[in-house]
Amino acid sequence: MRKWIIAACALTMVGCASWKKDKEKSELYLRMGNALIEEANYPNAIVALQKAQELDPTNPAVANAMGQALFMRERYDLAEKQFRKAVTMDAKYSDARNNLARTLIEEGKYAEADKELTMVLDDLTYSGVDKAFTNLGLSKFNQKKYAAAQDAFLKVLKVKSDDCWANSYYGRALFEEKKYSQASEALDRAIGMCQKALVDEPHYYSALAYYRLGEKSKAIARFEEIIRYYPEGKYREKAKGMLDLIRKAQ
Repeated sequence: MRKWIIAACALTMVGCASWKKDKEKSELYLRMGNALIEEANYPNAIVALQKAQELDPTNPAVANAMGQALFMRERYDLAEKQFRKAVTMDAKYSDARNNLARTLIEEGKYAEADKELTMVLDDLTYSGVDKAFTNLGLSKFNQKKYAAAQDAFLKVLKVKSDDCWANSYYGRALFEEKKYSQASEALDRAIGMCQKALVDEPHYYSALAYYRLGEKSKAIARFEEIIRYYPEGKYREKAKGMLDLIRKAQ
């Protein structure tokens, strides 16, 4: 009997040692996956994080990282599952919940996203409040609730005045309300924040705001800057089209 007890204890110790070793390996793959995400190497990040999950399927940080990699690969359905897995394992994991909300916004599930963001913003220990308000603003903007979107983006700008997307979408919300003068001012500020990141969106909507105000020379200058500064820009072809339209009308 005593020998059996000793053998059982030995097996338990071996099992614990193996479990600990798997967790340590999983942490290494998690760090590797996060580093690859930072490098925008999403396919290899997914490979590393799959290994991390195989070794330790109970770590919510691995599920959160996997969700981020899948989101960047535009597999929003799979990303949502990973973020839900993370918050199921740890209901207080506000960063994963915020990422879940961002994914739900991309899927057009705005009511669900707003519900998740309310929970995130109720977490007074969460340090990424600016990210949560950015997502809330984006959700409200996509729902055409432009005043609520502006309120959310202004909360971001109070703590992070140089945020490219908050500045840009704040200006766009004003534009959608046809407040073109205010929009042009806000979007011109956003250009300074976004140009170094090669984000041409505020440039384009600034040009449109000037066009709607009847200030065609300023609009032309902005459209030309898009072509000059953003060779791979999202709005490059639209800018060319607007320039053709303006010049034909002159």
